[in-house]
Amino acid sequence: MNYWNYFTNDLKLKKKMRTYKNLRFDDDKSTIHLMQTLSRPDISVKSYRNTFYEIGKALGLLLNKKTNGNYGNTMLACASEDADWLAHGVLDAISQKKVSLAVFWNERVTLDSETNLEYSPIIKSFVEEIKDCKTLILVKSIISTSCVVKTQLNRLINDISPKKIYIVAPVMYKYAEKSLKREFTADIAEKFEFITFAIDSERDKVHGIIPGVGGMVYPKLGLGDMHNKNRYMPEIVKERIGPIANKN
Repeated sequence: MNYWNYFTNDLKLKKKMRTYKNLRFDDDKSTIHLMQTLSRPDISVKSYRNTFYEIGKALGLLLNKKTNGNYGNTMLACASEDADWLAHGVLDAISQKKVSLAVFWNERVTLDSETNLEYSPIIKSFVEEIKDCKTLILVKSIISTSCVVKTQLNRLINDISPKKIYIVAPVMYKYAEKSLKREFTADIAEKFEFITFAIDSERDKVHGIIPGVGGMVYPKLGLGDMHNKNRYMPEIVKERIGPIANKN
């Protein structure tokens, strides 16, 4: 399937398949182009990584508007495969420069293929300390079944008790927000604010969300399959471990 055929430079393409959010055609052409580039079937690993980084910066700038730059004590959480590109872009763009980092290595286990019921256990993690957390920013390349996001949130919410939770992804499936909110009590779900550039309505078992982010993220980032990607140690984690190691 050629994902590029789903695109046009005209936002009127929506046709129940994709609805752009937080973007204006005249003002945000560069971000729209990045979103289209992300789904090209012939994109190189280098370009795919760079595109995610640039989209991360655009999402970070949008977060600044949503928060009015008032973040308070902040933690950014992400999956290991998103750390060096998408999450790094968000970190570089947000006005809050002192941010604790949480990175999770998740597996995905299908419990029921008919209902797409999945479980995403955390097999390892890197979580920096934070006190009196006001803002939790959870970054994900694409949110479909929400199982990874749910697992990460369950891990963090009880530990850091954030007052506001921004769930940030370039692309989300149309039912993802509702599905995720159902997994939490009302007092937690009301803390959520979803930040995205596109809501996609098409999904199948082979290609996942269409057009989504052009297919399976891990191989397109050059990290291998679902299991191999968990061997990757993000550079952003290495940088933060360095000062800790030097102190010990």
